[in-house]
Amino acid sequence: MVNTKNCIIAHPIENLDVSKWQELVNMIAELFDAASGVIVQYRQQTFNVVATSDNQDNFLQVNSSWPWEMQSFCRRIVETNDKLYVKNALTDNEWACAPPVSEGPVRSYLGYPLYWPNGALFGSFCVIDTKATDYSEPLKKMLGQLKIIVESELRHVANIIEIQALLAEKLVQEQQLKALALYDQLTQCANRNLLTERVDYQITQAKRNQSQFTLIYLDLDNFKPINDTHGHQCGDIVLTAIAKKLKSLMRETDTLARIGGDEFVIVMNTKINNSKIKTKLLDGLKSPIFYNDIFVSVSASIGFATYPDDGETMEALLAVADTEMYSNKTKKLPVL
Repeated sequence: MVNTKNCIIAHPIENLDVSKWQELVNMIAELFDAASGVIVQYRQQTFNVVATSDNQDNFLQVNSSWPWEMQSFCRRIVETNDKLYVKNALTDNEWACAPPVSEGPVRSYLGYPLYWPNGALFGSFCVIDTKATDYSEPLKKMLGQLKIIVESELRHVANIIEIQALLAEKLVQEQQLKALALYDQLTQCANRNLLTERVDYQITQAKRNQSQFTLIYLDLDNFKPINDTHGHQCGDIVLTAIAKKLKSLMRETDTLARIGGDEFVIVMNTKINNSKIKTKLLDGLKSPIFYNDIFVSVSASIGFATYPDDGETMEALLAVADTEMYSNKTKKLPVL
């Protein structure tokens, strides 16, 4: 969105071709045989010249400015929201003492209000001369028609900016939808959809490089009693904490996914020493999790599968790792 409070000279608007404005003010200075063809922006109680004709007798320069408090023709346009024509300022009781006349060379002024696309006043489009004038009605109307060129350029730029904003908003929405589709909303781990993408990618890389990688299946032990005893809010906090712990123990190139209530899968991008990583993960999970003045301890059972020795698809690797995980979990159960 265009910030209408900024001076477009100090803060140029992307895609605004001010060279068109320069051609326009040059043309009206020539058509009206005037000292100055000018586009003025009004903002924050200040008038700024943002385009002015480049003829030799022009006394105004780009970025010339004057305050609202000073009596000026452009101020009158802002006050009335209407066009203004002063044929001879020296003989006009209202304008003879205005600083641009009494202290400057202005003798004639013809101007129209300019508007931003939202209807707010941009400033004025004017012809200023150092001599008295008597423009015909068709000539005055022509200036009113030419100002449309300036407003259409502002509208064009505003449309581009609006489209860019809509595209940016759409991109954010797409990213949010992608996050919903690919990530577990509680733990921010990958979900099964993203896990499938990552495993497929690892399989492709392994085939190309004739390499191996490890998939780890991790299931929390006795998680259900935590929910039953302390409530699901406690369970959610525990799952989130476990995910953070696991991520801290992994490499950035590895993938952590949550595929069930208390089930996680880690995809290592290389083959690893199962015994070492198992010890590292279990030791990392030993520290208790604090919740409502109590400490909750969680352990896990782990299973491993290696591509391609244990399978050449994600389903096959998961099945092998799941079987080993379940076997390890069974060994922990008390003997009746």
